Amino acid sequence: MSIPSPREAGLPEKFDSWRPNQEAMIEKMLHSDKRIVAICAPTGSGKSPAYIAAALLSKVPTCIVTNSRGLQDQLMADFGAIGLTDIRGRRNYDCGSRPGCTCEEGYASNCSFKGSIACPSSQAEMRAATSMLVVTNYAKWTAAKKYGQGMAHFQQVIFDEGHECVDAVASALQVELNHKEIEETLGMDFPVGGDTLDFQSWKNWVIPVRIKAMAEMTMAQSRIAGVPNPRISWCKHYTHMRNLAKRLAVLSVARPSDWVVEETPKGFKFDPISVARYSESTLFLGIPKVIIISATLRPKTMYMLGQTADKFDFIEFDSTFDHSRCPIYWIPTMRVDSRQSDLRPLWARHDQIASARQDRKGIVQTVSFTRRDEVCAHSRFHDRMMINPQGEAPTEAIDEFRMSAPGTILVSPSVASGYNFPMSDCEWQFLCKIPFSPPSKILKAREEVDKEYRAYEAMQKMVQIFGRGMRSKVDQCENFIGDDHLEWFLPKFRHLAPKSFHGFFKKVEVLPRPLKRL
Repeated sequence: MSIPSPREAGLPEKFDSWRPNQEAMIEKMLHSDKRIVAICAPTGSGKSPAYIAAALLSKVPTCIVTNSRGLQDQLMADFGAIGLTDIRGRRNYDCGSRPGCTCEEGYASNCSFKGSIACPSSQAEMRAATSMLVVTNYAKWTAAKKYGQGMAHFQQVIFDEGHECVDAVASALQVELNHKEIEETLGMDFPVGGDTLDFQSWKNWVIPVRIKAMAEMTMAQSRIAGVPNPRISWCKHYTHMRNLAKRLAVLSVARPSDWVVEETPKGFKFDPISVARYSESTLFLGIPKVIIISATLRPKTMYMLGQTADKFDFIEFDSTFDHSRCPIYWIPTMRVDSRQSDLRPLWARHDQIASARQDRKGIVQTVSFTRRDEVCAHSRFHDRMMINPQGEAPTEAIDEFRMSAPGTILVSPSVASGYNFPMSDCEWQFLCKIPFSPPSKILKAREEVDKEYRAYEAMQKMVQIFGRGMRSKVDQCENFIGDDHLEWFLPKFRHLAPKSFHGFFKKVEVLPRPLKRL
């Protein structure tokens, strides 16, 4: 089948021709005989115009699910003019009748606008319910499921940044309980001693606690009912108790052998060991057509979602970028891990790279705030470094970095994914180490089930990091890593990275000369 031109397919005017591979992507999305189509399309492939065109040509109601509200904004900016509609959780809309409240509290407080076009949240739900093309985020999709307002009519779903699907299911299922809500608000005690590590003990514990939470929710609801302008604190208490009852309901049906409990500073956290058995009920939801697309998608991603090889089509495209414009250099330096107390050779390597590139901006991807503080303390370029405060979104620091002078270095563990730094925003990156997740009880449990789990996570993060600075064919960004764990990691786990990644990767013994500045 011949794919129509972008304009004939219904895309905005600025999309005047297809890039290499876009037509093949659209063809696969439209005509695969499998319910699930998985596509690995490197940065620069033009994923969003391709899947929007496929959605339009399919002529079925389609929801696009992406991993951040920022990407929702970007998609709306590009495709809102052709009918793309946006829907988010009620906490993202300001209540029209209760200043200082979101629609979440407004719904609980008998807002007179609720359910009408005067309510921002209801209006978004109405638009979504009648739209052929809707965009939302993973949190909203997994929370609303197929029964959420405006979300029940879809015949096709497209998961953008699809490498996030596994984490999206895990996050949707994760339950956190804190001391304040259980011990102070409900007046119930947590299990103690060895019982806190036994999930079956929690199964027994949750029955009376859930009953108490539901009773508290009912009392809070009755206090609000019939009151024209109930106190906001009452509304917040009701929504809190309602959400707590939902969290406790998850625990009440969880299989003890499939879950892990960990104590946290604020209480306890519960996670499923594997998301495979939950992917259909949490993510795919019986939708007839499922498209998963990402620059780092692997067949293993699909297996982790509980799909066998006969259940999905997987297609992978090579990068169209010039390898010389975005090389990934491994310069053997030292093994970087918790057993190394002296990382001065690593920071010296960083300074060697930065010294030759003082005429352009760079990013040090530190993986952790501890590494961030170390490089700032030991680098001779510390006076050129910018950081983002721990515990705060990096947005303000990123904006300041974009406006900064050449030679500025952003040092952060918070910009590994979800943020792009095109052209002169960033022309080099230094990754301190392979981004393995820190040890935890749930990570250990998942590794016992899947020996490659931790390696898969690290590889996904590393590939994502090296894609932050190269966003188009005319862009450029040199990438560097000095962690000698690569000597065993890459040969053993090369199948966990996209094939295009290996085309950019080079081991070098001598630091290459900088590319000509943009």
